[in-house]
Amino acid sequence: MMMLSEIRDILAELGISKPENTYMGRLDAKKLCSIGAYNSKRGDNVLIPLGGMDNKKSDVKSVTFLVHWNKSPRETEKASALLVSKLTEIRNKVTTEGHTINFIIPTQPIPVDTDNDGIYEMVIDADVYYSRTIERED
Repeated sequence: MMMLSEIRDILAELGISKPENTYMGRLDAKKLCSIGAYNSKRGDNVLIPLGGMDNKKSDVKSVTFLVHWNKSPRETEKASALLVSKLTEIRNKVTTEGHTINFIIPTQPIPVDTDNDGIYEMVIDADVYYSRTIERED
């Protein structure tokens, strides 16, 4: 199973936000120009192939990205659009845990207004299609 930490590491490599402003699970510091990755709350079903889980070679991980940018709705929208563009360009990317991201299908950015400090935020849901690492004993 792909971990959220793998998605966060790839997100940090995209160069949209600084690596230290790229989070997973929670944006504690709420720094300007930050992007967070979260496990989606959509509750996707576990897909089991014929023959059982030992035969499963690929899977889908549903992720939600929060773009917490600045006080400009225009700049926040630009950063969000750039994230969507870069996510769709990812093909056959190997993660630190040895999974291969085959491709990512994101939604369009959804504005979620501002936080308590007037910082604009947008949300992007995405499905990450990946090949799982299968260790076999020979």
